[in-house]
Amino acid sequence: MPAAPAHAGHAVPLPRIAPGALLRATLLSLPAETAPAAAFRASLAELVVLEGRLTALVPALGDALYASRADHTEEFHRDVVLPLRRAVHNGREPRPALLRGLDGLPGRVPELRVWLDARERREELLTALRSGTGPALAAGRSVLAGLCREPSFLRAASFTSADLLRAVLRAGHGPTDRRARKEEAGVLRHATRAVARTTPLSAFTAVGWGVLPRPSAADRGDASGNEASWNGADLPVGSSRAVVRANRTLVDTLFAALAEDPRRRSTLPHRMCSSLRDSGARAAFARSRTAFTAARFLAVEDDEVTLGAAEPLRRLAVLCDPPAKLEALAGMLAGGGPAEPDPDPDQVAAATAFLRQVCDAGLLVPVEPYDPQDPDPLPRLAGWLRDTGAPHDRELALRIDELSTATGEFGMAEPSHRAALLATLRDRWVTLLAEVGRPVGHSAARLTVLSEDVVMRQPIRLDGFLGAADHRALGELASLSEVFDLGPVVRRQVRDSFVARYGPGGVCPHVWDFGADADEAWQRASRAADGGAPGADGDGSTAAGGIRQIAALRAELTEAVHRAHAGRGGGPDDDVVLPAGLVAGLGSRMPSWATRRPVSYTGFVQRAGGGVLCVNHVYGGWGRFSSRFLDSLDPGAARVAATSVSGTLVPGATVAQVRPVSGFNANLHPRFVPEEIGPDRSYASLGMDDVELVHDLDGDEVRVRVKATGAWADVLYAGVFAPLLLQPRLAPLLMDHPHGITDFGALVPRHLSPVPGGDLVRTPRLRHRHLVLRRRRWELAGPTVAVLLAELAAEGEVPVGTVARWRALLGVPDQLYLHTAPPARGGRVDEELLSALDRPRPQYVDLGDALHLRCLGKWLARHPSGVVLEEALPAPARDEAHAAVELVVETYRAGLPGGDAVDARARGAARRANRRDDR
Repeated sequence: MPAAPAHAGHAVPLPRIAPGALLRATLLSLPAETAPAAAFRASLAELVVLEGRLTALVPALGDALYASRADHTEEFHRDVVLPLRRAVHNGREPRPALLRGLDGLPGRVPELRVWLDARERREELLTALRSGTGPALAAGRSVLAGLCREPSFLRAASFTSADLLRAVLRAGHGPTDRRARKEEAGVLRHATRAVARTTPLSAFTAVGWGVLPRPSAADRGDASGNEASWNGADLPVGSSRAVVRANRTLVDTLFAALAEDPRRRSTLPHRMCSSLRDSGARAAFARSRTAFTAARFLAVEDDEVTLGAAEPLRRLAVLCDPPAKLEALAGMLAGGGPAEPDPDPDQVAAATAFLRQVCDAGLLVPVEPYDPQDPDPLPRLAGWLRDTGAPHDRELALRIDELSTATGEFGMAEPSHRAALLATLRDRWVTLLAEVGRPVGHSAARLTVLSEDVVMRQPIRLDGFLGAADHRALGELASLSEVFDLGPVVRRQVRDSFVARYGPGGVCPHVWDFGADADEAWQRASRAADGGAPGADGDGSTAAGGIRQIAALRAELTEAVHRAHAGRGGGPDDDVVLPAGLVAGLGSRMPSWATRRPVSYTGFVQRAGGGVLCVNHVYGGWGRFSSRFLDSLDPGAARVAATSVSGTLVPGATVAQVRPVSGFNANLHPRFVPEEIGPDRSYASLGMDDVELVHDLDGDEVRVRVKATGAWADVLYAGVFAPLLLQPRLAPLLMDHPHGITDFGALVPRHLSPVPGGDLVRTPRLRHRHLVLRRRRWELAGPTVAVLLAELAAEGEVPVGTVARWRALLGVPDQLYLHTAPPARGGRVDEELLSALDRPRPQYVDLGDALHLRCLGKWLARHPSGVVLEEALPAPARDEAHAAVELVVETYRAGLPGGDAVDARARGAARRANRRDDR
């Protein structure tokens, strides 16, 4: 049953596009294709067509050969026609002797003549390709050598590894020895990353920001942006600088190890590990345990600790808000409060022993000597050690200063010196961590010691990038994303879990107390989204009912799209086109409970030929993907981010950021809204104990409320690290705006066909207006990849014949991206996210380039469990200023008034419950 419209009879305005946009561009450009390479590509393309034609001729040829029996003798039929027919049917090459003995059969069977002519032309093309392989390979290697001499690529290679830099330097000189050929696939893989992918990483990509002009009055029609303005844009690359930061996983791990020493710990202010949940004679806390994960991030787990000494712990919790040093806390505990000047020494000793026990239990924790979001914490860490006064600590401070200095030198250093700096930093970090009891172990050789981004500080002129049609289509895309987003389902699951535990209108005064439940609600939402089906009832008041509403709307839209697609042919090469009117009206079709709160999305788009705008990703918004660069961009970027957020919320609304880092450098970003929720008020305006969770009966959802003012707070997480991998106690705050996990896969049909080793799964292109929401894809199972690898290896160095046959068999274009096949669903979402960190990144491959064909086997071998081939749309541009340019655009929708009536008495009871002191 379709979901009941939330705003029937009322036009819902489209989400608006934020006035500022991030731009990500490759720093390398590709030269125009040389004549030998172009000839090789053209011959291979013709061979692919011929292979497809030969395959298409097989059924008719088999029937014709069978029907020719009456035109020749039984002996000829048995010795010549039947073996030929079997070879044709099974896709095998007929024996040469068999072809020589055809006699007049081609004249009697026209289909055979056509087939033989096609085979003859195929042999001519194969001969031409084999003779042209050498010049085409030389041309490809010349292009690669040129890329390997580019300063930006050398800097990016030096950031990746010293081995890669050495290989790139060798490739830049065009060597022909065996070692160079062995390294070629790896060097080319990184070079294609540098021309095809815009994900920020060192000097592979430059990031900038600019103001998006609003479409002019004369541009209100169907005009889209100027295609030529993207790859040929004159970007202010000269204003770029390298932003280098020490790996926060290493910094925080080092501090935690140093602070375990009681002498050092005594010099730091301390706070409770969490707020205290008072249960009469017992007190409960959430205690954190941190795991070192090969320096990629800090995995933090929480466990609940319940103790019987409630009164002393209660007093301690009050005294260390704000955080205080242990000596001061002991004096206050012994004297009964901060006003007692000379407490009894015996009582101080008892209080000190008590504090030592609480610290050893992990309930009283030291506050770092640097801001959790400090982009350069090493000087503060060294300063703290110097201030302790111990000679060994002063020596440690000097070593940390050396780490800080070497890290700061990395951005401006020459590539060869950068590699040496990395090696030095890695050795020093490994030694230092081992000395303080945190050995890195087997991952020492791959230890990441710093992060680097290249940022263009000068604002970019974005005139002509987006037109009126783009603005309209992207606004409609945001409405479509809400329908296929996991966020609304997460909210329903969180609501159900909260009401089940605390009751309607209930209050949870300690955010951490609901952390595990909120985390599990996300897991249930993911499972429900995978297996949920529309039902016959449900008003959205519970998770099951809400899921039925969303599922019904998705099912209705999917059915309409599939029906329209079938009417246009319905094949895997036919685009799936969304009905424009249906998408434009989705805003009024969403259930009212799903639209009460504001929502923001981030769209990553690239311009392709013909004005097409390709959508690479749709994730959550609220400044999430520009935040890490705001400190380095023009100051206008931060002002626009703040204005975009405040302009979406109701006037006077309380909005607060939560900024966990968890050792992940990309989560370092400034505060751009008035408030922040942190562990305590040392560095944030609101501590975790200053807010509570409430079931708001008016909106029938779980909200965050500021205890002191009673105001609802919109909590924004603008980090890029997956929320489910962060500290569990933060889950209720991170899920206040959980949108950003969208999947349009249900809108495209899956076409299965047999191929060697298994089934090929094909999905067509998905379009809305001139937006491409999903590119054509071909999914190959692991056994199929194994068959393909064996055939590639059997043919030789440049397997043109094998590639042509498989291109024709699969129906793929020449330019693709290789993706790892998605794993089977059904497990925990956080475990799937962790496994994704170790999967190979997307790889651009050109199946019309001789050098790429030479390396294809090695690249495919990185995907033994299966691979997804995706059309490269757009492909990296040639003979332009930038091979790839991507615009990161945010959309914002304000909260919409709901249409659900709530009983007045229930609202009054909720307000009374919300006002009670539930501490």
